[in-house]
Amino acid sequence: MSTDLSEDMTPELAELLTGNCYCLAVRRASRRMVRLYDAALAERGLTISQLAMLAWVKGLRTPTVQKIADYMEMDQSAASRGIKPLERDGLIASAPHPRDKRKSVLALTEDGEARLAAGAAAWATAQRQVEAEMTPMGGLASFIGEVNALAQKADETLG
Repeated sequence: MSTDLSEDMTPELAELLTGNCYCLAVRRASRRMVRLYDAALAERGLTISQLAMLAWVKGLRTPTVQKIADYMEMDQSAASRGIKPLERDGLIASAPHPRDKRKSVLALTEDGEARLAAGAAAWATAQRQVEAEMTPMGGLASFIGEVNALAQKADETLG
């Protein structure tokens, strides 16, 4: 790739484009990880994002779109767009919130429970694959801890 770069490059831009930007490196790695997990879940008819949404619906006491969006660190409209196909496919059902009729409480259907269980098993296989591949490179637990600490620092910096 470095032979493709223009000679009219500042040192900052060269550093940015050659893989030394922390943000772009994490983003690139994230895309690759998503592809790996999505491939593992494809036979179950899910993506990693859909699996996470199903898990949050099951795991929260009163799951609403806003709560799921908050836990997944996405905006509410993106969470709504992600939940709609799960509702359409009969994996999630919604009912009026008991105290706030403007909100809906989400619940897994019987098909949703089954798909979540199947997806969780496929996820576990992908998770073990990542662990096996990462462990010789210096420790996955350390890497995850550092990424989470970096994200927390970024949150603190942004306010």
